[in-house]
Amino acid sequence: MKLDQAHIDQIRTAFEQMQSREDLLHVLNKAKPLVYGDKAVPFELKQLTWYANPKPGKKRYAEFKIKKKSGAERSIHAPVKGLKSLQKTLSFVLECVYEPHNAAMGFVRDRSIVDNAKLHVGSKYVYNIDLKDFFPSIDQARVWKCFQLKPFNLNKASSLEPQYMKWVDFKKEHLKTEEPVRVYINNGKFFINTPNGTIFLANDFGTDKYDIINKEKLILTNKIPSQSRLDLANIIASLCCTQMEVERKTETGEWEKVKRNVLPQGAPTSPVITNIICQKLDHRLSGVAKRFGLKYSRYADDITFSSMHNVYQADSDFLKELHRIIAEQNFHIKESKTRLQKDGYRKEVTGLLVNEKVNVQQRYIKQLRMWLYYWERYGYERATGFFLQQYIADKGHVKNGKPDMANVISGKLDYLKMVKGADNELYLKLKDRFAALVGNINPIDELLNVWETHGINEAMDYYKNRNN
Repeated sequence: MKLDQAHIDQIRTAFEQMQSREDLLHVLNKAKPLVYGDKAVPFELKQLTWYANPKPGKKRYAEFKIKKKSGAERSIHAPVKGLKSLQKTLSFVLECVYEPHNAAMGFVRDRSIVDNAKLHVGSKYVYNIDLKDFFPSIDQARVWKCFQLKPFNLNKASSLEPQYMKWVDFKKEHLKTEEPVRVYINNGKFFINTPNGTIFLANDFGTDKYDIINKEKLILTNKIPSQSRLDLANIIASLCCTQMEVERKTETGEWEKVKRNVLPQGAPTSPVITNIICQKLDHRLSGVAKRFGLKYSRYADDITFSSMHNVYQADSDFLKELHRIIAEQNFHIKESKTRLQKDGYRKEVTGLLVNEKVNVQQRYIKQLRMWLYYWERYGYERATGFFLQQYIADKGHVKNGKPDMANVISGKLDYLKMVKGADNELYLKLKDRFAALVGNINPIDELLNVWETHGINEAMDYYKNRNN
């Protein structure tokens, strides 16, 4: 389904009107078709309740580790299918409600690493820092608190609490007094309790259609619980966090391992929530950048400042202010990733060159040309052998299995298009070479390659799609 501003406004309005978990479920089911399509199956209340319960935590995530370039391991928590669909939909809802800071470039609709890099093009000095353990450094209590603040405002008493309203024009045979009446509101229906003890169920005020409720219903009505939108903040925070072992600094400045409920890396909701959490950080660092005449942007945990003058010397006023603000926001700088890039050297921002214009590294182009040449010179099957050898050596620390060479090249061409533009001459030449090669693939060889790489089921899907 095509997303437009009207859809976003509808989700935002529905979120503002939430009073109960049933209302939260309604918002999620309103948003789900916008994420998964018109045939999306609605969520049920029991799913929301189950996944918001931290007790079956081991059943909510599958944990695995991937190696970093440094050799250390990064822990990834992949949510199970049901929780993942809830989180993906919830992430969309939060994106509709929250407008990120201008300096936030990562995980923001219509912003990319290209936009992040463009800001710093042509600067003489580019200063990069990384935040340590970005996602798991954010505790569930902090997530819970952020949902109580603007624009979410999940902190007020809901309308399920008893309310008093002045006399409404009931039928005279039902009403014996003009004294104020007590009104309970539940799921959009009004339970009206008159002074003489008669209960009416009204679908709307200002009409003369009221149904008398029997004694059993009257008992239930009197037991309508007082709820708070604060409960919704707790449910959402529980859906987005899980318990894991993390590092925290002690009062003496030492790092120790403790168990905390935190944002997991791997959950669809974690990226948008980090932008929400970092709103104050972005605001304050933007202020510091303006004060010192710098440009500032943040892509997830990757923070960049740039300028035509050097304010990055050790113990400078800028660095003192930078460290103070980051510490106040409960983050820590990963010193091993801090670097100052100067004029006369290659300068990078989130992997892209920013010396004179935004560009990919030369190695990226060389690799694309090399793989296309192998394919042209030796054919797809033999070229795949060369490709896998090089790809695993380069990406083996983060990716498992045997990737399909054509898919990888296609993805790299899409990335090149994003960086250089659809009308870039180099991109168009490489794309044309790729298109010619794809058109000449022997379908039997390709089928066998898909089978070997991805298994029989993927091969059968490939065969069906190619012959449709």
